[in-house]
Amino acid sequence: MPRVDRADFRETDDESTLILSAGSLHVVLIRLRYGGRWGETDEVINSAGDVATGAVSSWTLIGQVLTLELDRRAAARLGFPRDYRVRLDLTPEAFSLARASLLEILYAECFVVDTPEGRVTS
Repeated sequence: MPRVDRADFRETDDESTLILSAGSLHVVLIRLRYGGRWGETDEVINSAGDVATGAVSSWTLIGQVLTLELDRRAAARLGFPRDYRVRLDLTPEAFSLARASLLEILYAECFVVDTPEGRVTS
């Protein structure tokens, strides 16, 4: 299971992006694009820059483990298993940022978040 030690959040008028990194290497980016042809669209981007649109069927953040359930097409495109897990070894501030960002970006998907900050479900 990949581990990340840094979380960054970037927001523009067109998109919101959570960047999960290990050292200076991006492990996975999770992005929400606003507007456009199909309205809001979520994307998952691997470290090679491959993009899968509408990839996440559901997700959980239980303790420090983020699990993204990806559809078959997205998993194949990204080179990830369908049940992609990442361990978030983050400072409390960075963890809080990642949690809030995931809730903002993937709010339309089925989810369970159970962390010291509280439990939230869709």
